Amino acid sequence: MKETLTPAEWIVMRALWEKSPATLSEVIAGINDRANWSYKTFSAYMAILEKKGFIASDKRGRDKLYYPVVSREECVERESKSVLDKVEAGSVKLMVTSMVRAGNLGADERRELLAMLEELLAQEARNEGDH
Repeated sequence: MKETLTPAEWIVMRALWEKSPATLSEVIAGINDRANWSYKTFSAYMAILEKKGFIASDKRGRDKLYYPVVSREECVERESKSVLDKVEAGSVKLMVTSMVRAGNLGADERRELLAMLEELLAQEARNEGDH
């Protein structure tokens, strides 16, 4: 399976994460105005995502119901790893800082991020104590 999604594939996946299982027509309706593709283009993206292993489908009567087999969280993690693999180790701090600033995080989200970092530091300290 290819590790990451293209921007267009993200659009389709977001629709499926919001509502699934879904027919192709329901996916198109869920995408709404985020993409102005032909029916064939939508169908092609579903086939590509299925071939890449991001979604699966079940046949129900005349309809084909699609559903994600990879979670949003896993896709974000893969995307993050892909970006990290492309940047130099020394620029990870700059990249994370830029992402936090560009993300327009609210106060609660910044506190949550800080708590995660503190937990990672605590785990690291516990692991060093074990050695």
